[in-house]
Amino acid sequence: MTRQTYAVAALVGLGAVATLGAQQLAQPPKTHTTKDMARPYRPTYENKGEVEVLPVQGSVYMLAGAGSNVTVQVGANALFVVDTNEVAMSDKLLAAIKTISPLPIRFIVNTSGDPDHVGGNERFAKQAGDSVNAFYEQGARVYAHDGAYARMTNPKDGSAPIASGLWPTDSFEGTLKTLFVTGEPIEIIHQPAAHTNGDLMVFFRKSDVIVAGDVFATDRYPVIDAKHGGTLNGVLDGLNHLIDIAIPEFNSMGGTRVIPGHGRISNEIDLVEYRDAMTIVADRITQLILEGKTLEQVKAAAPSLDFDGVYGATSGSWTTDMFVEAAYREIKGNTAPWKARLLRNVPSSELAFMAPARPTPAAAKNAAAKPAKKSNDPLEGKWVLDLFTSNYEPSSLMPYRREMTVAVNADEMSHSVSSWRRPQGNGSPLSSYDYKAKLDGKEYPVPNWGNAKVTLKRVDANTIERTLNGDEVGKETSTWTLSADRKTLTVVAKGTDPTGIAYTTTQNYTKQQ
Repeated sequence: MTRQTYAVAALVGLGAVATLGAQQLAQPPKTHTTKDMARPYRPTYENKGEVEVLPVQGSVYMLAGAGSNVTVQVGANALFVVDTNEVAMSDKLLAAIKTISPLPIRFIVNTSGDPDHVGGNERFAKQAGDSVNAFYEQGARVYAHDGAYARMTNPKDGSAPIASGLWPTDSFEGTLKTLFVTGEPIEIIHQPAAHTNGDLMVFFRKSDVIVAGDVFATDRYPVIDAKHGGTLNGVLDGLNHLIDIAIPEFNSMGGTRVIPGHGRISNEIDLVEYRDAMTIVADRITQLILEGKTLEQVKAAAPSLDFDGVYGATSGSWTTDMFVEAAYREIKGNTAPWKARLLRNVPSSELAFMAPARPTPAAAKNAAAKPAKKSNDPLEGKWVLDLFTSNYEPSSLMPYRREMTVAVNADEMSHSVSSWRRPQGNGSPLSSYDYKAKLDGKEYPVPNWGNAKVTLKRVDANTIERTLNGDEVGKETSTWTLSADRKTLTVVAKGTDPTGIAYTTTQNYTKQQ
């Protein structure tokens, strides 16, 4: 990302980060029907019955058209395969693999225990013919997580195990297994309680390709298999994990390639868009539950309507209604962390780690001896953007999380801002800036942002007028207004970015301290 792009994201409209964000959460539609809505085209290779070989990147290929995607990585002496689809597709898939390379399959990973991911295990593992491992009596080792292995070999629901020839030969319990077997380092990553309790993602580090399994799909809502330990919370955490691994070449595109469990080859922006959409739907359902709505009322409110044309289905093994119901039951049964996630845009898995660190005895003694000097100015303090009541036009400027700190010393104000693109809002904001300026209406520089200048003018105790100018940030005027109780700061801004595109924002900040 260029410096100019960062400048626009950091400063336009008191800061903007290019994601969908939660701007659509506040008012889900009340009642809708999708019966007569046009369905836009969505690219997919699903269920064509004919296998298509697609080069992905480096030495990795995707086999599409057979249902769930199959991945093949070509090494110097062997092939590494991720998922084997259904047994009925084995002949076509193995024939397609022969067109890529005549080498034997020596390594297989099952990203879950689903039949459309493990059905071809036995055929694929014996593809090497007479060249077999005497212990396993087949030519390939098959890796899976313990959760998937237990599901296949000893189902908890009392059903019969699948055929023993499909069982993995190697299972593991930890969060990460690493291999270097076909010419590049490979990370096999366990994502807990996502689509199921046994999901794996495979990262080919040299080729820079991630196989996401059913944690990610481009043509459907996440399949939450609660019966086998799946959760929507785990899927969202898994998507954030994938986004953290992926590195784009430019503007979140290119760079790392991602192979979904179903659908087309993707990159980081596809992950972000999918994560954003599912976060919005989950937050809408959370809000409706907090309002006391029943499942039928939530369905009538159509919280997923915006995305049904791309991910929705009214028939088949996983429909929109099934997804909404699974999300409702999970959130209804564990509302507190989902409410916290909605209000703070922080994954529930991180909430337990948000308590402030305990100060050392020396620090506590110093703090007691020298209490921090605090101004009585009502503007001073930490302010956090309320995403649900704020408005950005265009809406793509809405960040996921935004905080600013204001300190006032006589007639001078210090202002620092941090913005996050991702909802976990960790210690590394996408953009941040700070400056000092007197409240006298004169220009002062914004450090490290080219020729950017800021002016601040105090109209009264509760109102400030600000202007911002610079080649890298465009032009902006804004008015800051404190509420009567001095707990809310409203910033109304309008301007043009460096390319001349106009924008307006109404940002509502809540005082934290």
